[in-house]
Amino acid sequence: MNDEIRKQAENFIKSIGKGDRVAIITDHDPDGYTSGVLFYDYCLRVGARPEQFTHTNGISTLEDFVLEDFDKIITTDKPAKFVYELFEKYRDKEILFMDHHPSDAKLPDGVIEYRTMYRGYIPSARSTYELCGGKIWIALSGMISDVADRYSENDEFIRGALEEIGMDLNGFKDKVAYEISNCILFLDDEPAKAFSLIQKLESIDDVATLSKYSGPIKKEVEGLVRSFERDKEDLGGAYFYYFEPVLNVKPVVTARISLDPKNVDKILIFASPKGDDKISISARSQTKRMDMAELLRAGINGLESANAGGHFAASGAAFLKGDLEKFKENLRERLKGD
Repeated sequence: MNDEIRKQAENFIKSIGKGDRVAIITDHDPDGYTSGVLFYDYCLRVGARPEQFTHTNGISTLEDFVLEDFDKIITTDKPAKFVYELFEKYRDKEILFMDHHPSDAKLPDGVIEYRTMYRGYIPSARSTYELCGGKIWIALSGMISDVADRYSENDEFIRGALEEIGMDLNGFKDKVAYEISNCILFLDDEPAKAFSLIQKLESIDDVATLSKYSGPIKKEVEGLVRSFERDKEDLGGAYFYYFEPVLNVKPVVTARISLDPKNVDKILIFASPKGDDKISISARSQTKRMDMAELLRAGINGLESANAGGHFAASGAAFLKGDLEKFKENLRERLKGD
């Protein structure tokens, strides 16, 4: 069955021809953008007319995407729950849905639903490259930003890509993957510009042109990572760090600290403002000894207008600013019982 679906996806790509109008809807992150670039470039190579649309969770709506004039629709790195209504509206189009997360909604009949979890943790950028080729360093950048190097099923692909590029993994992260990710973060409010800048990169050497966007992100991240070492608070089994970023760097700060080898055995709780009246929480742990979603639900116990949820190793929460100390106290109580 999985081989059959993959074959359908391959046939969909081969069916794209000269003059076809192709709508490419991507997630607002590096894996989504790099996947989109690979699809976009393929369309250009075969003479099709692609257009990219960015879907941002909690912001984009169905009305943002007017697709009547398109022949084909591709979505990449987007959960089904965000696109199934769009597919219902445009079910007369040829549609390829590609994702690497478990199913969370039923898609209309006729949609080619290519999910790659059966192969393990395979980010969308890798699957897209395997479908349509293109710049392998673009695919690798999306994969690394989606921590593919932490999953053995990607080892052979990553090793081969690095050999072809002529770089080692750490060098590639610093000079390519992080630069592209930081550019996307800096241009958070200008997604079309961020995508265009990445799509127009002709070679790895061109990535250096993104420095004016990635530089400010990198500078703030480094400062906040140093601040974590100085200001983190031990809640009795978890390190709590509150910070107020100027730029949209929370995802990078969270990833950089939680993936640091010296923190792999720690439970980390990151907090920062969300709007004028709320606190946003991200919990990370690689220890496998405690469910982060359960921990955060304990943290918001008794708090009004609060919510929490997510995965075992990575979860989020939000609550009113005035409840920050109560949240921390709830965590201390929960951690005492561990």
